[in-house]
Amino acid sequence: MEDEFSFLTLLKQHRELDEIFFCHQEALLLGEIDRAVRELKRHEARLLTHIQVEEDLLLPIYGARTDKIPGGPLELFTGEHKELKMFLAEFCETLSQMGERSPSDLRRWIIALLDRQFMYKHLSEHHDLRERNVLYPWLDRITSNEERHALLTRCSGEHPS
Repeated sequence: MEDEFSFLTLLKQHRELDEIFFCHQEALLLGEIDRAVRELKRHEARLLTHIQVEEDLLLPIYGARTDKIPGGPLELFTGEHKELKMFLAEFCETLSQMGERSPSDLRRWIIALLDRQFMYKHLSEHHDLRERNVLYPWLDRITSNEERHALLTRCSGEHPS
């Protein structure tokens, strides 16, 4: 793209979210439940901020300026956001119950949690692709360079790196 600013720069936030979640799963594998909880909470806080920015700033523009929404209706994006949040709430609840487990029972809980997290990661990857291939490129097409700059500045301000 010839313009100076692109919504594709927001993909850096996706990579950061993936890395934090990976740290959470590493802690799980090591049986470091307190660290796993901290990393999951950090991931959740960042993801919720990212979702809020998209729903408050980006999706309304995308919906208002695109006659036939490529990649599906806005409800598809917000529905995936809702599913991601439900998964995270489930993971937090499961982690809160792990402190009372015996070591052998704890290992089985960790395995079960990692299995559930596979589904979360699949949804997250699918959602990332939808934003990478549809939402962000279309936002680049339907906004001016100045508007993109202003929106990206707001996105960065509301979602610290």
